[in-house]
Amino acid sequence: MSANRVDSTDPSAAKTDLQGIELAEHHFGPLLHPTHATQRAWTNYSINRLQTNQKYRTVPVSDSEEDSEEDEYGYGVEPDDVWLSNSIKTYVAQIEEEMGLEAGTLQKCITILYENTELDEEDPRSTESNVRIYSPTTPMFIDVHFKYHCRVRICSTYSLGYKIQRRPPATAGNVHAIDKELGQGGPQDVDAHNGWQSICWGYFDDSGGNCGKNWRRVECGKVELYKEGVVDVYETLFGELERPATTDAEAMVAYRRSLVRGIRLLLAAVGLSYKVACTDDEIDVEPRDLMLEGLSDRWVGRGIRNACGLRLSRDAENERKGAQQRREEAKGYNNLSDDSEEDEHDGSEDYESSDEGEGEEELDDDSF
Repeated sequence: MSANRVDSTDPSAAKTDLQGIELAEHHFGPLLHPTHATQRAWTNYSINRLQTNQKYRTVPVSDSEEDSEEDEYGYGVEPDDVWLSNSIKTYVAQIEEEMGLEAGTLQKCITILYENTELDEEDPRSTESNVRIYSPTTPMFIDVHFKYHCRVRICSTYSLGYKIQRRPPATAGNVHAIDKELGQGGPQDVDAHNGWQSICWGYFDDSGGNCGKNWRRVECGKVELYKEGVVDVYETLFGELERPATTDAEAMVAYRRSLVRGIRLLLAAVGLSYKVACTDDEIDVEPRDLMLEGLSDRWVGRGIRNACGLRLSRDAENERKGAQQRREEAKGYNNLSDDSEEDEHDGSEDYESSDEGEGEEELDDDSF
């Protein structure tokens, strides 16, 4: 941190004689091309951000991707406690580099309101987080919620969503109030109420006894993003994005890539790295630590891309193949269920070995 920059997490840092954008610049600057807004809007934003940072946990800024992988919390800290912070630093630093921003420009905008992670060796077996991204450009913020639970052949489910706050109150964030806004039903219901917008959700359907030695990956899931929503996300974070003429193909791809990057930042804020292909010579690279897609079809990447107005030449065929694969998995389960009615053996001790020698793809514990 530079010598002339005030620590925004220090309760003694507030200067009551500053108002509006000057207050925001004093505590959180340099802002990134700040937009015009009322003095009250910038003042409320600054108070909200200061008090929320004091109440909860900010992400330590890394100068490089290598630094972001180091534990900055001292000796004796459990890996579960730093998985999210380290993941955020790594993946947000990658986006900063893509955008040509100074290291820390976006990292310092993120506050972790809640996190509970259980690791299985290095990868999360379950994690839930509420994270706030303060815009470096507008007096607004976006809350992001992610809930993930993985038990192979028993229960695998996740939900991911966000909520834009365009008029922050001059008070600290309250994670308990956020919890009350979230749905309590299935994954498709969690981020669908009280102004929350689902990004995507997914689960393996375990209904009808789909478990034990006959378990099959009966995948259900959907990307819920839409055109106006992805524009709102980007412009909340980075200000107005001018849409180029449709005749300028190169500029249009750059415009849509920016929209994709805005959604990727939401994912990075909860520890997810998803590189979404924007041209035919690129490929989708799914998260390394967690599974958002349970089969080979990269439908989350395709859904994000399509919501941002990009449709690759291979998307239609991959969508068709993905649907066929899901039907085949479900059909295989139904056939095995019919056969299993004649089998009185419980099979509960054979979960990990029941498919050996059958030529099927080996399943890892991080399969969603």
